[in-house]
Amino acid sequence: IVIRSPLQARALYSLRHVKRQLSSTTDSQQSSLATQPFQRLVETLKSSSQTCTIIESSCGGLISSSLMSVPGSSRVYFGGTVAYSTKRAGKLLCGDEELHDRLLKSTSPAASDDDKMMIVGVEEHLSEETKAYIQSKVKWTQEAALSYCKHMDTDFAIAEGGATGPTFHPEGMKAGFAVLAVAGRRSGQDDVEILAQKLVLSTHGDREMNMRLYADAAAELCVEAMNIADPSIEMTTEQPDTNQVQSTNVTDKLYLDRSSHLRSDAEVMKELYNRSDAQHVIVKGASEVLFGSDDQLSLPTLEQPFWGTLFETDDAKNEALENRTFLGRLGDEQTPLFAMYLPEDTNVSSDSNSSYFANTRSRAPMLSPLHNEIALTATAYVNWRDSHRFCTRCGSPVEFVQGGTCAKCTSGHMAWPRQDPSIIVLVTNAESTHALLARSPRHPSYLYTALAGFVEPGENMETAVAREVHEEVGVHVNHHSINYISSQAWPFPQSCMIGFHAKTNAADGLASINIDPEEIVDARWFEKEDVYLAARDTDMMGAVLDRQVVEAQQANGNWTGSLLVPSKGVLARTLVDHWLEE
Repeated sequence: IVIRSPLQARALYSLRHVKRQLSSTTDSQQSSLATQPFQRLVETLKSSSQTCTIIESSCGGLISSSLMSVPGSSRVYFGGTVAYSTKRAGKLLCGDEELHDRLLKSTSPAASDDDKMMIVGVEEHLSEETKAYIQSKVKWTQEAALSYCKHMDTDFAIAEGGATGPTFHPEGMKAGFAVLAVAGRRSGQDDVEILAQKLVLSTHGDREMNMRLYADAAAELCVEAMNIADPSIEMTTEQPDTNQVQSTNVTDKLYLDRSSHLRSDAEVMKELYNRSDAQHVIVKGASEVLFGSDDQLSLPTLEQPFWGTLFETDDAKNEALENRTFLGRLGDEQTPLFAMYLPEDTNVSSDSNSSYFANTRSRAPMLSPLHNEIALTATAYVNWRDSHRFCTRCGSPVEFVQGGTCAKCTSGHMAWPRQDPSIIVLVTNAESTHALLARSPRHPSYLYTALAGFVEPGENMETAVAREVHEEVGVHVNHHSINYISSQAWPFPQSCMIGFHAKTNAADGLASINIDPEEIVDARWFEKEDVYLAARDTDMMGAVLDRQVVEAQQANGNWTGSLLVPSKGVLARTLVDHWLEE
């Protein structure tokens, strides 16, 4: 949905955006108010020595408070207004009675008839009253942004008007929306004009999440408007990193270059192994890695005093260093990265830079995408080396060559790590109003997820989907409805999960369920709204595969529900989110 005007059309925001923002920080790390869009806005305003003001309606002050929660915002923001009720907010509008009259007129039914600004592409299910209500906010935000930029004498003014929910007055309106406008002066000009405007549509009526969605969209739109006003302004792209672990130089902007072409070069590998700045993923036993914080691994280098806390003797340390596995190089700096195995009973002392071991399966999804990839890669290699000490062809002992990524036996046979293909599928009814979720014996009683299973020899993925669903829950799926969504490495023990959506054959109603008790403890059809609420609760708690995390929330009275879904970062959750956003 766009606005037909001389302005450039703006992007449509989704539920995924706001949920990602809400889950990207923890209370112990930084305020949830200071989201990345506002950090970027403040830094960009500061770097260009510019200011802004805000007039907001349905956000109720969240735009202002989010901006103010970023350190240094006092240099760029002097205040704003919350005009929740236009009719009663006359005295709040900079004492401008003419502005109050114009805003009142913009909300009248006749205003949209006279206005040449028309909304196009509006979904047909919206009532005419709803369309008119949205249109009224187009004019309202324009008038408000222009006037506030002039009255406050700022470089930019943000105006927001819309509806958050959970109840809506226009008939037929079931989800929230906001219209945003940013006014300002182009470089070298004195006149104030509307630089950017955007219509933001939500998919639901969750008041708090809609307010967050609109606020973040407003911050991003203001940065866009700044670039329109003066293309020479240097846009701040790197966010202040308040979560950075001191023991690692890795940030989300880096990437893992696996450098497979270097593995067979003995001289190069020797040099990389001896690099003092090389970083290490520490894997303990078969199931834990060393964390530095909730979303970052601890990746110590050989230059740090960290190692004395792990090894009782120098011989133990040297053996661990000799048996490292080369994972690749990090980013443009090409810093070598290795996986190191430690015995299961290894402890980290209290003076080791607050690092701690945590379960990879339940905690890795909480990591940043890069660190998640690194943790899973290191775990896969360590477990492969532990389970392949003898040749599978002749039984001879093996040594690990090519940076530890290849097993070579005394007879000369060579072997490399492999991944077993597995399918995971979210099954819905034909109308896509319900999803079939199941619980396996290893899952807590509250956790339901998608169905999964291994692909058998000679079987393609689609056939495996249909077979696994029927074997585990007794439901037939429509082969033509099977759609690939995404994939994920899952080294527990050595799988690559391939994710699908599929619908049942049943044209009406919900297919009956008949579980295989050897594989499944329980399986049920869940309504989309119930799954959405479970996903929201999951995001508030984090690592829900860790029973202690959920039990702590239950003990504190923070969660009294009965259904959770996998955490973000897990392919099963990707399938759920994809369905929720249809």
